[in-house]
Amino acid sequence: MRQHVTVTLFAACVVGLVTAGCPRVDDPGPATGKIEAAEPVAAEPAPSAVETAAVPAPAEPEAKPMVRRAVVTSVSVARVDDEQAEDGRGAMIAAKAPVAIEIAAEAWPVRALDPVLHVGDLEFHHYTFPRLNVLRYVAADAALLPAGVAAWVQYGDDVSSRVEVAKSLEVPR
Repeated sequence: MRQHVTVTLFAACVVGLVTAGCPRVDDPGPATGKIEAAEPVAAEPAPSAVETAAVPAPAEPEAKPMVRRAVVTSVSVARVDDEQAEDGRGAMIAAKAPVAIEIAAEAWPVRALDPVLHVGDLEFHHYTFPRLNVLRYVAADAALLPAGVAAWVQYGDDVSSRVEVAKSLEVPR
């Protein structure tokens, strides 16, 4: 029994669970190679089932439902001063007359793939979140954006994730 207590106490000292009764680091113990505790350490009894039941569980934060589909609340297109922007064909180029397209939604779903803005045949991949629930894409030249075409956001090739932004995107010229 004494050997078991010594080994258990030594293990507790090594992992730092107990400090009272642990041998000093520079004390190798008796010549037998055993490390003895300077004084016995009494373990505290575990709480009873009644004591454990009396402790209230911590309050869980209210779970919010996962957003499966965005509901667009507003779309704005405005001139900006960016030096570089996207051409809608996958390249970042020097901006000529850049416009920012900001799409606000109640919430955007969390997906593995990034949202891509489609304006007619153009695709804009680079976006930022200037404010909560707002996606912002910047087109390098307002003249590149076709007039009167539909715009939508889609995640990767998943057509079911398509969210209509505008039936006809109004672009300042």
